[in-house]
Amino acid sequence: MKVITCEIAWHNKEPVYSLDFQHGAAGRVHRLASAGVDTAVRVWKVEKGPDGKAIVEFLSNLARHTKAVNVVRFSPNGEILASGGDDAVILLWKVNDSKEPEQVAFQDEDEAELNKENWTVVKTLRGHLEDVYDICWATDGNLMASASVDNTAIIWDVSKGQKISIFNEHKSYVQGVTWDPLGQYIATLSCDRTLRVYSTQKKRVAFNVSKMLAGAGTEGEARSYRMFHDDSMKSFFRRLSFTPDGSLLLTPAGCVESGENVTNTTYLFSRKNLKRPVAHLPCPGKATLAVRCCPVYFELRPEAETDGPAQGPLVRLPYRVVFAVASEDSVLFYDTQQLFPFGYVSNIHYHTLSDISWSSDGAPPPRRVTLHTLQAWSKTPRLHPLTTSYPLTHRPPSTPLTHPPAHYPSLRLGLLRCLLALMLRQEQ
Repeated sequence: MKVITCEIAWHNKEPVYSLDFQHGAAGRVHRLASAGVDTAVRVWKVEKGPDGKAIVEFLSNLARHTKAVNVVRFSPNGEILASGGDDAVILLWKVNDSKEPEQVAFQDEDEAELNKENWTVVKTLRGHLEDVYDICWATDGNLMASASVDNTAIIWDVSKGQKISIFNEHKSYVQGVTWDPLGQYIATLSCDRTLRVYSTQKKRVAFNVSKMLAGAGTEGEARSYRMFHDDSMKSFFRRLSFTPDGSLLLTPAGCVESGENVTNTTYLFSRKNLKRPVAHLPCPGKATLAVRCCPVYFELRPEAETDGPAQGPLVRLPYRVVFAVASEDSVLFYDTQQLFPFGYVSNIHYHTLSDISWSSDGAPPPRRVTLHTLQAWSKTPRLHPLTTSYPLTHRPPSTPLTHPPAHYPSLRLGLLRCLLALMLRQEQ
């Protein structure tokens, strides 16, 4: 695995909170959007040079927000860019094909002259009372959901610019939201230490997850512990994610209690049972705060190449889903074929990580994953071809196979094995 530093100094040396690669039609310019404390959204052109390194070119400065921008997300077809910030507003941007730039009161004239393409706000979504922390799109791009400091999540009709539903069951900040690729669920994660999964059809809570049984206590009574960190966790965000096929829900900010010890972790929920995780992925260092899946499906590795003791995969799939888990100071790379991480990157930034994004350019490995932190620059690890295998040449069926193996290890056993594997990798 190689880590390449791509210095981005266009955010006035202010913290960068979010970024997102543009996916969609083949042949399109590979755009990357970034945003943060300086209130601006920047759009970049990202290409791979002949030496394999990323070449980043500034395209446009989008100035309309009046406060810090916490999240940017392209629509599934890549045509619309959504941004949400501390001004409680969500803006929907599109490239303006006309040569005339949009007249914006907040735009600096010198910066406007540097723009190589023009973007226009086509919709302004108002409904939240406080900061917008996260945004996700429905697969068809017609609907989107947002999470806010006002303790709510809202479903929006994008074409009409109207609210469809408001979820107000959380008791504290909603710091992450994700939309099920199969369209059945929306999941939210809050610093009230609760994961809530909503039915998109009934517009109400389907699953409420906050505690897990920890076995019998000293006097034989059943004990339970809270599964997620409280508001003392040092992050504004808890960016959860469904896998692209909808087979798993991956949630950061988890914690596992064992006596007086608390281990940071990321939970994995099977689509067949969203009441209880089927596994968890320990992070020996800081709390995890974001999970993002690669949009490309990969071929399965031969059984002999699977690391660690013999055991079943996370889910039985005819392909591999690769995903990255970011903690405050590190990133671990996993796939659905094994419990152990195949990649680990740490000490790549001076400050806390805040978001992750994968490219989807259709090129063979190595693939790119971009990490953004509370600084105005990023680093881009490139995954080795032998590590990631090769992308599938065809899209797999939309119905996931989600049955975990019958001999799947317990959470506690999985914790010990993962910690041992990480220690061995670090020692090597």
